[in-house]
Amino acid sequence: MKEIRTTADIHATPERVWAVLTNFAAYQDWNPFITRASGALQPGERLELRLEPPGAMARTVRAVLLEAEPGRELRWLAEGWLSGLLDEHHCISIVDKGPNRTHVIQRSTFTGLLVPFHRASIETNLREGLETMNRALKQRVQAS
Repeated sequence: MKEIRTTADIHATPERVWAVLTNFAAYQDWNPFITRASGALQPGERLELRLEPPGAMARTVRAVLLEAEPGRELRWLAEGWLSGLLDEHHCISIVDKGPNRTHVIQRSTFTGLLVPFHRASIETNLREGLETMNRALKQRVQAS
């Protein structure tokens, strides 16, 4: 198992952060890591995510939405070619820290037989991608 965790503090309400995070159609306008996203925000629905991690090849990931709790959490599972080889549980938690203050936590947990072979790229490329996304999210939310 390998987990990456990144955070961001944003001067906005959790509802505003949620609105930007769940507006998949606008990802191409602000998100340098997940440049395209589509799918319904209903648990069990399929998501299609175009990932462009720094220093790595872009790829399209298909995931199943596990949780979409408005203003609190967005969580999905992306499985590799075969379940159990390289699976990613991704969670974006939104924590209300008081008036106009929100703490965002992104966690990607990788499990499966291929994790040891991808550990270095997960640590560098994915971490940098999530941190870049956090900075862009903060800028987008605070500018609107």
